[in-house]
Amino acid sequence: MAHASRSHTPTPVTEPAPVLSTQETAFRRQPPFLMWYDDNPKTPVARKITEAIEAYKARFPGVQPTLVLVNEAEVTTIEGITVRAMPTVSRNTYWVGQIV
Repeated sequence: MAHASRSHTPTPVTEPAPVLSTQETAFRRQPPFLMWYDDNPKTPVARKITEAIEAYKARFPGVQPTLVLVNEAEVTTIEGITVRAMPTVSRNTYWVGQIV
């Protein structure tokens, strides 16, 4: 016995957009970070960080970085920037971004 085939057109489901918590909104709008790697032993750490900051500004025009994450052995002082040691950051690697 043959069955008649029915063509079924899916009905679009419209659901309201999910409501995001303040924490989720802050996470999604967090400014980007730029990872900079420089293993030249002749370049001082402060200069490496300054070059990383300049690269950040070139990559994200109009955005002023305020934070650089570095290895614990490479903490230094940079005027106007918070340089923070992170045990998970490898030596010669600099994460430039913003404090939220």
